[in-house]
Amino acid sequence: PASLLSIGLAAAARVPLTVGIGVAVASLAATGRLEPLARAAVEFQEAARESASGTGSDPASMGGVPPETAGEMADAAANAVTPAVVAAIVAGVVGAVIVGLLASALGSAVTYGTVRGGLDGRAPLVAGVRSAGRWRTFLGLTLVRAAVAFVAVGLPLFVGLTLAVSPTVIAGGDAASVAAVLVTIALVAAGGLVVLLAYFLLAFAEPAAIVDDVGTVDSIRASLGFVRAHPAHALAFALVAVGGYVAVAVAVAVANAAGAGSLGGIVLPLLVAPLLEAGSTALYAGEDGPDRVDRPGAGVRVRRALRAGWSELARFVRGRPLPVLAALATLAGGIVAGYVTTAPYGVSASGPGNVAGVFGAVPVGPFVTIAANNWLVSAGLAYGGVAFGIPAVSGVLFNGALVGALAGVFDRTAFLALVAPHGVLELPVIAVAGGLGLHLGGVGWRAVRGRATAAAVAGELERAAQVLVGIGVLLVVAAAIEAFLTPRVAAAIVGG
Repeated sequence: PASLLSIGLAAAARVPLTVGIGVAVASLAATGRLEPLARAAVEFQEAARESASGTGSDPASMGGVPPETAGEMADAAANAVTPAVVAAIVAGVVGAVIVGLLASALGSAVTYGTVRGGLDGRAPLVAGVRSAGRWRTFLGLTLVRAAVAFVAVGLPLFVGLTLAVSPTVIAGGDAASVAAVLVTIALVAAGGLVVLLAYFLLAFAEPAAIVDDVGTVDSIRASLGFVRAHPAHALAFALVAVGGYVAVAVAVAVANAAGAGSLGGIVLPLLVAPLLEAGSTALYAGEDGPDRVDRPGAGVRVRRALRAGWSELARFVRGRPLPVLAALATLAGGIVAGYVTTAPYGVSASGPGNVAGVFGAVPVGPFVTIAANNWLVSAGLAYGGVAFGIPAVSGVLFNGALVGALAGVFDRTAFLALVAPHGVLELPVIAVAGGLGLHLGGVGWRAVRGRATAAAVAGELERAAQVLVGIGVLLVVAAAIEAFLTPRVAAAIVGG
């Protein structure tokens, strides 16, 4: 649950960007620039499809989009870049960075507190919730690392690029330009080594903040002292950490080649990061960890988790109908808003040419990717909702608006054939995840106001994790329908 909370808080960082995109789209719609962009995009997509299938009426268009169509798309895109749009997007990005830093600090405080509680025999998640107040220390550590990276890599890169385009270097010819590039590469490479060294020396700062209950400066001093006193332990941990990330990167690359690269989004935050957090904390605290507990086999635990998840999902839907209905209404409102925005444009894009084979002959990779993506979205909606429900509302509304906007510009029959078979299950399940986020938003609000104990908050977070297991079961079913069944149903309806 603590790691899922980190995922949710990271998703909360997308709220400012979502708002910025919404403001930008509203500005384009109000100024009449959105319709030409939508029309040009549909024409471009249709031309690309005809070109790929070789059915274009113009022989010159085969093997590429006609120049006039590409030109119209470029003109429409350029016309959409207005000061209001740029300001909205820039404000959204800046807001996302700020919220992301705060969310990361809070998530790290909870996860390291949870690890520490588990290592010394306390209730792990209760200890983690109580550590949430340490977020300022973790924010300070993040800013220190960012400052080191900026000074060591950002400044040399900026100076080098500035030097490369300076009149003096340009006047010096190719030799001066090559020398400027080589100097920039050397400075950036040296800065990269400095950053790696700094990260190595600060690897135990977060455990020090929790174990010693100290602030940012003292955490840095404690980490430096630990590395100096235990260089072998520190180096071994660094090698394990690097090896773990490299192994996962290789595994993700292999999975990506099979079309299932999204598994990395689950493995890294829910497996690799918790293990490294536990390892660094145990090393710093000098603990071997809690006594071994005899547990049933993995198969038995998985079956129990699935049963508990299904039971908690049913209990949540029955026991908390108001947040679920509110999320469903938000999703429906987003779909309607998206549809009424684009439907009046009168465009009608067709679906893919080879509908039945859109995911390939044996779409195992797309099935895994779809299921993983949808579950990560659900986890973000649910646990991001801790921030007073705002990320849950934003995420559900955005997904609904996207579905509605696409429905407005696609051929209605083709769109329903491509979405309805799995959408009748997938969309309500996503809404339930949003309802879970709204419920946790109430929990977060009560916690901030001091009306919920750490144990009560921890209990709600644990139950939310079980509900997400049940949601995962339904999303796996929906992904199987989308990957294996939907293309064939759509092909039977629209052909191809």
